[in-house]
Amino acid sequence: MKWNAHFTARPHLVRKLNRADFGFYLAAAWHEAKAAQMTAPERRADRITVEIDRLKYQSLRVNIEPRRRQLETELAALAG
Repeated sequence: MKWNAHFTARPHLVRKLNRADFGFYLAAAWHEAKAAQMTAPERRADRITVEIDRLKYQSLRVNIEPRRRQLETELAALAG
């Protein structure tokens, strides 16, 4: 586990796991387990979907449409 390795290497740090940390590490472990079960094209499609979702958080000055079209085309090619 990454959590244990981090604190084992740094014995001077206090090991405290609160509810927010637990949720983060649980989500990270779930995502890693899900990715391990996917094939390479499925992992790429998942990453493309996440990247498309993150485009909406770009600054309004950035034109995201060309990148969105490129990602959607690549996603369609993977699906078809």
